[in-house]
Amino acid sequence: MTHWSRTRTASLGLRLTGALLLALAYAAARALRARAVAGPVAGDPLAWLLAAATFVSASGGTALAVMGHHLYDQVQIARRWSRYAP
Repeated sequence: MTHWSRTRTASLGLRLTGALLLALAYAAARALRARAVAGPVAGDPLAWLLAAATFVSASGGTALAVMGHHLYDQVQIARRWSRYAP
């Protein structure tokens, strides 16, 4: 039986989730820009929250949209970086 992340449905779901996160990042960035144009936002907690939401959503959304199910691929690391010898 294959791992759940190897299915076509999971890959599509991960990529769609990434696209939704990118849309959320776009909306948060637009709201942040609207606040900044309206007046100074120095020390405004909502501006900080919008900036953090933009960053996190854009980072996660890009990773999910681009990589899809390949996020779960196993990679081989050099022995010197491994804590346990195979």
